[in-house]
Amino acid sequence: MNKTLDVTKLKPEQIAQLQDIIEEFKLKNQLQSNKPEFDMIEYLLGNPIKVDNLEFMKREEIYDRNQ
Repeated sequence: MNKTLDVTKLKPEQIAQLQDIIEEFKLKNQLQSNKPEFDMIEYLLGNPIKVDNLEFMKREEIYDRNQ
């Protein structure tokens, strides 16, 4: 989302503050985008769920159950 701000009536100090805020948001967004995504399959393989017949679901069953 891009926004255009009219800064013609702002003082130089206010413009500098806005630029600092924008840079902080850019850094925050960059840090968040570098986080690895949570892999549910790997989690379930490490923490298996027992099903009714007391057998564990296999990787293929986990992938195929929602398809």
